[in-house]
Amino acid sequence: MITLQDLQNYYTNVLCEKTFQYTLQNAQPLQILFFKESFCHLLGIQHVIRDKAYLGKSGYELIKSGNLTIKRLKAINKNGFSKIKHRIFYFNQIGHLLSHGETFKFYPERVKKGTKIKASFLIHEESLHLYLHLFLAKEQFKKNIYSPMSYIPLTENDANPKMYISGQEYKKILKFEILPSLHS
Repeated sequence: MITLQDLQNYYTNVLCEKTFQYTLQNAQPLQILFFKESFCHLLGIQHVIRDKAYLGKSGYELIKSGNLTIKRLKAINKNGFSKIKHRIFYFNQIGHLLSHGETFKFYPERVKKGTKIKASFLIHEESLHLYLHLFLAKEQFKKNIYSPMSYIPLTENDANPKMYISGQEYKKILKFEILPSLHS
């Protein structure tokens, strides 16, 4: 059984320690950085516990110390946990998504049933029964540095697993590189 600490180790060692750089069709560079403070939000913990102490750096430390676990999340809010269980179970697919996914310029207003996600780009991958979505927000105004703001895995059993890419602007990836972290 996977633990939040396992996922945190994966996140910290595999994702936070690198810069994922794309060169898109219009020669636009897209650099993606993962920050430790975003870990709990990407897992969706805010949908289980509506307390800021479980997000950001303090949430990261609660997981690291073993004080926040999957068992505890289920005990606090079973219905809330059921909404994020796919994020947890498929979280370790983010690295594969980054290297094999497709990139879209994301327009929130084009999502049919609406969305609160205010991202600039979306990386999407379909494999087997999974539809993985990593939403990116611009981190620095004058640079092409983005950070993930939401991770949503959907399955074939979801009502509309392609809802986030339908009507979005596909951006062909010309080059993908994994570089040392810009913020080490």
